[in-house]
Amino acid sequence: MLPALFGLMPFGFVAGVAAIAAGMSAAQGIALSVFSFSGIAQLISSQLIAAGSPVIVTVAAAFVVSLRLMMYSAALAPHLAHLDWRWRAGLAFLMTDQSFASAAHHYGEAQAQARAQPNMHWHFLGAALTLYVSWQVAVVIGVVAGAEVPPDWSLDFAVVLTFIALLVPVIRTRADLAAAVVAAAIALAASGLPYRLALVTASIGGIAVGLAIEAWRRR
Repeated sequence: MLPALFGLMPFGFVAGVAAIAAGMSAAQGIALSVFSFSGIAQLISSQLIAAGSPVIVTVAAAFVVSLRLMMYSAALAPHLAHLDWRWRAGLAFLMTDQSFASAAHHYGEAQAQARAQPNMHWHFLGAALTLYVSWQVAVVIGVVAGAEVPPDWSLDFAVVLTFIALLVPVIRTRADLAAAVVAAAIALAASGLPYRLALVTASIGGIAVGLAIEAWRRR
């Protein structure tokens, strides 16, 4: 997981700084990270809290940006169906973009080589725990640093780089590309909407276009 940590640690630091900048106490910022463990959801929540958004809007925005985890779960479900609910619940809570990518890669290799994989969930757990602990350390450092970080450091750019690195490899079809382009265009066009609704609107628009193109292709 070392390559993933190069992007994860600055991202976690930014998330910690953002929580303090939004007016949260140190305990609140750390608790948000410990119990949600989702970088983008933490940043969105911090931005919406700072903007004074209603709770329902904040929760809805975090829900929308986390919908991708349902797709990840569906992809890994066949490999984890033999586990009891405690294992599945724990792995579901710890799952992130990076741990999913690692687990999917290893399960794919095992299938290609026709190898048995009943214990590969330990690999998933190791990867996920490595990311979880590293993320919390980075967030705590960011919370401690708080608003003392000079704005001209532009640490929020690390978030952009992290998601670009995750996005580019998964754009494989016309539907993927169309979803990304439409979502980006909507986000820019709707940037003036209150309560950071541009992200929610862009996510829904991108998903809708991607699904429509995929359905048209299948017909």
